[in-house]
This record gives sequence, structure tokens and C-alpha cells, in this order.
Amino acid sequence: MSAAAPLSAPRPAARLFGVAALALLLGACASAPGKRSPPSGQVVPAADAAAREAARVARLRGQDAWALSGRIAVSNAGKGGSGRIEWNQRGDAFDVALSAPVTRQSWRLSGGPDGARLEGLDGGPREGGDAAALLREATGWEIPVAALADWLRALPAGGGAQAQIAPEADGRPQSIEQGGWRIGYEWPATGDLPARLDARRDGARVRLIVDQWQGLADADSSMPEPAAESQAEQLQRELSQLDLNDPAADLRRNVARGDRRPIGVCGFACLAPGLPQGEQPQRQGLRILSGTGDVVEGERHERLIEQARAYATAYNRALGDWLRAHPSRSPRP
Repeated sequence: MSAAAPLSAPRPAARLFGVAALALLLGACASAPGKRSPPSGQVVPAADAAAREAARVARLRGQDAWALSGRIAVSNAGKGGSGRIEWNQRGDAFDVALSAPVTRQSWRLSGGPDGARLEGLDGGPREGGDAAALLREATGWEIPVAALADWLRALPAGGGAQAQIAPEADGRPQSIEQGGWRIGYEWPATGDLPARLDARRDGARVRLIVDQWQGLADADSSMPEPAAESQAEQLQRELSQLDLNDPAADLRRNVARGDRRPIGVCGFACLAPGLPQGEQPQRQGLRILSGTGDVVEGERHERLIEQARAYATAYNRALGDWLRAHPSRSPRP
């Protein structure tokens, strides 16, 4: 599968999927089984962990004005996309903006107890008395919008179905299951708010990386300093070490030292472009180019991913030719 493409403006034939992608984005933040988040490193007695979590919940419940900005990637039934998300919450009122960095197409869902408005659709905005009903009518998706303000902050949704919470060793939720969704969390070393969410239900998956939380008074809620090297920077460094003009030359050097692994590029899955579907190795059999992935950070990163894909395609085709010319050699060292 290819790297996740930025969400783009809905074309006439694809308009419904564009809108459904937005709905899925919103619902998935509150959803599915995420991968197991790494432990925070704090191991405390169970009673102390429970007390810490109760205090965290109380602090967040007492703060009803907040915002987050981050990156989001969506996949559903083999289709996917990525972009940026901005969420602003003021009491029961919310304003959620989703944008694609390359196409600059955007959608906005806003509302509160008195109704909701969905903008960015072909034919103009739509309004309704209930955000969940509005999304259901416009997209066909059943999205529990009212629960998201809680789920995003790793809180069980108030007034909803009974929640099942699996705690980390320090008391913060590793996952929350509620209303048919399961949300997995990853946490900074300290703080009240998660750094990542991984939500799944059935064939749908949404991953959210929070770049910044705003408007929360607790100083311990701030996010850790971002990584020194972005995905784009990692990929730029990786490509600088390759012969982009002659991938076959890199192949010859690698084969000479016994490395016959295909080159892998990651999107929602890690694959070897240029190899037939039936010849795709497992991930551990690939030499993956660092900096490729399911979140596109901008136009520069998009161009670098295309360079990586073109290089990997040429390299893997040359590798296939080499293996056919040397049938006695193992294709998977």
C-alpha cells in the first residue's frame, strides 16, 4: 500500500469519501484499539496510582476551555489520508478544523448543545440540531461527537456507555473502551494529557499525534519538547546517503557485502515498491527508509516521499533482475 496521501478536495465522484474521511477522523480519535503504549517508567503502588489518576481526572474535568493542534492519519477499507487537525473546546461548544498541507483544502465542524454546522462540502455548508446526526446524514457515519472532548483527553465520556479502562503502571489510561470504540494512548514521561492516540473499530483506524495542547492551567500538562529531527529531516538525511541517480549502483554495492534486502517505504503499511504483490517480504525482511510513514508533514516531506518511492521502485526492480540472474542465491538472506 502506498504512503498516506494528503486529504484533498472532494472530486464529484469522491466527494462522499472526502466527507466520510472527515467523519472518520473525528470518530477515530475516540476509537479503536491502539497499539500498546510504552510504559511511562513510573511504577507506583496500585493505591497511589489510582489516587494520581483520580487527581488527573479532577483537574481536567475542572478545565472546560482548551485546544489542541496535531497531525492525523486515517485509513478505512483500504483508503486513507493525512493532514493537520485543530480542535478548540469552550465548555460544550467545539470547533474542529481539518486541513491538507499540500492541497490546502479544509473542512470545519462546529457546534454545541443548540446544533452544529459542517463546512467544506460541495454545495455549501450543512446545519443540523445535533452534530452526530448531521455527520450521519452527510456521510453515513455514526460518530459520537459529544464524547470526543473527553476521549481526546483520555477521559471516559460522561453520560455514555460504561467505560472499561486499562491503566498504565502509573495510573494513566493505556486504553479506554466505550460505546464500541477502543482508544489506545501513548504518554509523555509526565503530564495529564496524551501525546498520541491510536483508535480503531472494525476496519477503520485513525492515528493522532498531538503537537501542542493549549489553554490547560496545569503546568505538568505541557507536552515534552518535540523530537530534534522531524520525519522530513530523517528522510532527507536518509536520501542524502543514497545514489538517487543510479539505484542499481547502490544495489551492486549492497549485494557485494551480502545485503540483498528490498528497499521498503512505509505508509499505512511498509511495502517494497517495484516488487509484485506475491513477492512482498515481511517487514523484517525490508530495509526501510527512515522518515517515510503515514503522516505527511508538508509539501517538502511529500516531495521527499515521492523521491524515496521512485528510488525504492528502481532499486527493487534491479534487485529482481539480479535475483533472476542468480537463481541459486537466496532472495531473503
